[in-house]
Amino acid sequence: MRVLIVDDDIATVDVIRDTVDWTSLDVDDVFTAYNIKEAKKILSDEPIDIVISDIEMPKGSGIELLKWYREQELDGEFLFLTCHESFDYATSAMKLHVFEYLLKPFDVHVMEATLRKMIGDLLDKRNIKETSELGKWAKKNTARLYNNFWMDILTSKISPSASDIEKEIASRRLDVDPKGLYRLVVSRLSGIEKDREMISTSLILFILENIHMEVLLGDPQANFTTGFEVGGEVFIVSVVPVEEGKEELSKRDILEKSKVLLTQQKKILFSEMTTCIGRCVQMHEFYDAYQTIKGLIQKNVSYFGTTFCEEDVAQNRSSLGINLDSAKLEALLSSNNKMEFMSIIKTCLNETSKGNALTDDALNRLVKEIQQIVYTYLGKKQIGAIGLIEDENLGKLEKNATKSVIDMIKWANYLLDATFEYEKKILKSFTICDKINTYIRQHYKEHIGRNEIAEEFFLAPEYLSKVYKKETGISINEAIAACRVEQAKLLLDRGERVSDVAEKVGFDNFTYFSTTFKKIEGVSPTKYKKK
Repeated sequence: MRVLIVDDDIATVDVIRDTVDWTSLDVDDVFTAYNIKEAKKILSDEPIDIVISDIEMPKGSGIELLKWYREQELDGEFLFLTCHESFDYATSAMKLHVFEYLLKPFDVHVMEATLRKMIGDLLDKRNIKETSELGKWAKKNTARLYNNFWMDILTSKISPSASDIEKEIASRRLDVDPKGLYRLVVSRLSGIEKDREMISTSLILFILENIHMEVLLGDPQANFTTGFEVGGEVFIVSVVPVEEGKEELSKRDILEKSKVLLTQQKKILFSEMTTCIGRCVQMHEFYDAYQTIKGLIQKNVSYFGTTFCEEDVAQNRSSLGINLDSAKLEALLSSNNKMEFMSIIKTCLNETSKGNALTDDALNRLVKEIQQIVYTYLGKKQIGAIGLIEDENLGKLEKNATKSVIDMIKWANYLLDATFEYEKKILKSFTICDKINTYIRQHYKEHIGRNEIAEEFFLAPEYLSKVYKKETGISINEAIAACRVEQAKLLLDRGERVSDVAEKVGFDNFTYFSTTFKKIEGVSPTKYKKK
């Protein structure tokens, strides 16, 4: 394999050339160019397999180079280095079949994983010397054949019976022992948003599958690992063969390798990975085993970001409660003592986490308790919680709060900040009744009263009326009536009919309109018009 690095920044070219382990990638020659002109000359003179190019350069863009490369019908792949601002080029690059993007500054491990995938795909495309079309497809798609087989078993598309599985293995011509003993090792990657900003989900899966195969199975091409995305999380399932009679030894061995797995993953990705080693099962038990392990990872929050064994938690699945002193926490909210409030929450979580007994059920109940404390606190101030509930960021954090102690603390911390900010915003409006008056002027034609206005400002109707009257000296209903009469006078001055005016300014009863008008102006609307 031969690689060309193109970038106007000499330092970037040197770093890529000197830090990537080219030997492990079977790359024989690495060429460098500092502008498009130099790159084109090298590509014209030398057979290059992979081009690593910056997108934006002073003397021509990477897109221009890629377009020229395709026009020359050269056989190779492109890897672009880019910044967030450069994604305007994405559409053009995709049309020209760029292989992948990497963000600057790049991570050498991610770079190597990307190059390994590029080289593998490139070799597959070129390997067409088979005796039949089926042979060609099978050779190029061995990994896919195994991947589909494992997915079909894990999702129960293949019937979970030993005979059916044997038939499938034979029909797909797979080198798998249907009667063997195995352990399923399931890893869940949480919080992949930051990684997604840098690389695609497909590349994340590729990296993780290769790490799992290399560390757990000793061969990056073992094809006993499959990965997929579910609900914003990535799952990797490895099928590890176990020698009969050495079940306990296999567990200890996999546990040690899984610790290495976590270390390797942390070098490349920001996401948190939780791994569970399943008990020994046969292939027809895979579906049930996978469902059980996935449930254990979700339920046993104490193991978040670590490796554990199914047997270790089987006897410890009771969900412990977290007891909060609601009165004390409410008092801390009243004194705006967020630090002490959060300290109590963290202490409760740490105490419950001892012995790895903390579960998602316990965290779910804790979420409800904290919410109730906050809503009670706001309720006593007669502030409706609807505005807080509608906070989108708060909703996203709440959704993840039961996944780990860290996520719970993030949610509780944001909730308190949002509560204090929301309270401040509402209380500020108590002394500025202009907002209410503006609302009345904008909606006087509609069916409005203190209840509708209170709902608009997330306040209890009684409290809103009390505050408004204290500030203005009149009730909200009196303010609405006065606004409607003022608008009615304008329409009557223009010569409009009295009966029409009543409806136009929001009165659905002519008698009430006439009575209200006379009470405020001293004369009926009819006499006002004549006058």
